[in-house]
Amino acid sequence: MKNSKCCGYRISSLGLISMILIFLLVGFMVTYGYQGKTKTTIVPNKGNCLADECLMVENLEYPVGSLSNNVKEALGEAISDEYKALTLYQKVIAKLGTIRPFSMIIGAEEQHIALLKSLFNKYGLNVPQNVWSSKIVSPNSISEACQAGVDAEIANAAMYKDKLLPVVKDYPDITLVFENLMNASQIKHLSAFEKCN
Repeated sequence: MKNSKCCGYRISSLGLISMILIFLLVGFMVTYGYQGKTKTTIVPNKGNCLADECLMVENLEYPVGSLSNNVKEALGEAISDEYKALTLYQKVIAKLGTIRPFSMIIGAEEQHIALLKSLFNKYGLNVPQNVWSSKIVSPNSISEACQAGVDAEIANAAMYKDKLLPVVKDYPDITLVFENLMNASQIKHLSAFEKCN
């Protein structure tokens, strides 16, 4: 069998062909999203991914349906408010250090945003960008920051209960996510901020 000389090494023609095929196969898998036994053929909106993994349900055709403008606005308001809380808590940590409960609740806020992004993806909607970075300034002390957290969580829970949940009552999936986010705000996050205040 003929050998080729490349980069100071002798590579057999068969070995060279094998390497090329492996690179092509890996490239195909990365490009087309091969995930074991199943292949996702739907290409999600780029903004709908949290970290490197898209929040899609296997074997579900996207988008699953259409939404009224009121429901779209409710989703937009929900994710905007979660972005607002996340940005506030990030700015508190940047200014005052990695303090509790801010350092713990940031992870929860990221999960809240991920849940909402999954709904945007499910219904084929573009995920709005976080516009709060230039609009929020961190409080100057821990007690002020804790009070800001209390205020934010009270407002967040009230927004879901009084304004957004009535709008999405005909959508059990959206209702479930909104109820979970409301409960997290008024039960877990609020009590954590009240203790640090």
